[in-house]
Amino acid sequence: MNVDISKTKLERAYFAARIDELRMNGHERWKAKARLAQAEAMVDALAAIVSGAKRLLRSLVIRPLRRLTTSLG
Repeated sequence: MNVDISKTKLERAYFAARIDELRMNGHERWKAKARLAQAEAMVDALAAIVSGAKRLLRSLVIRPLRRLTTSLG
């Protein structure tokens, strides 16, 4: 049996367990978990934007400069 456990899944489980240990009513606990999920989604979106910008800059700036320097000798 192969179980895929990533660091993100372990951290998510850790924080969910920590939220469950806190003394709060069910609605507040639900809101805390929802805020945690929103924050994680925002970080994932920002990481994707940065990755896309990095690829775009690489294709628009670095590759043409390499071609120019190669052609100039």
